[in-house]
Amino acid sequence: MSLWNDSPRLTSPPQTNDVAVILDYVKGLANTVAKMAKDLEFILNGNVAFDNIRAEGIEAKNIKAEAITTDKLQAGAVIAEKIDVNELSAISANLGHILAGLIEAVEIYGSYISTNRIGYPRAEMSNIDNLFSASQSAVSNVKIEAVGRQASSPEVSVNSGQGSMTLFQQGGQSGILASGPAGLTLFGVDINLSPLSFGRVNVPFSQLFDTETNTSLRDQLDG
Repeated sequence: MSLWNDSPRLTSPPQTNDVAVILDYVKGLANTVAKMAKDLEFILNGNVAFDNIRAEGIEAKNIKAEAITTDKLQAGAVIAEKIDVNELSAISANLGHILAGLIEAVEIYGSYISTNRIGYPRAEMSNIDNLFSASQSAVSNVKIEAVGRQASSPEVSVNSGQGSMTLFQQGGQSGILASGPAGLTLFGVDINLSPLSFGRVNVPFSQLFDTETNTSLRDQLDG
């Protein structure tokens, strides 16, 4: 079928009495009419070449989705304001890098979300580790993990790179685990340990030290 820019066109008859020129014109006219007849037959048989359709010349409701292929579209020919779909699932593609102003009322599954694409500080939600975290650096962070390192249960950990503190629940037992050269320090005006009902505070006297005398409570009691 002829392309839009080379479709058959009829020209006016030559203004001459030369029989040869007129005969040549008639032959050309016959060829042009034959081409137009073939093009018309091609279209009537349901074959439309999209090379010959201008974007403003046809309504979208008259075009079947499978009738347009990407090789028929020029780069940049389709702009966002010309796309009208009810759901993004109507567009089947890897959307790549998307810059959006505001997204509301959506459900997102299996994604990684971070407040900083490169570098720190950043807060993130990971679908791989199933955690929430806020990080000052690669080793200094606070994490909430669905399956922790200390037990097969959720845990909260604070890491500084030199040490860490982990709060976890294992079965019926709650635990605070501290690691690092300085151990665990509790600061407060008053520090109260209050077991419920008949619970106890279990502290080995040999491990309970007076920082002024550097002696344990066991040593004090024995003395």
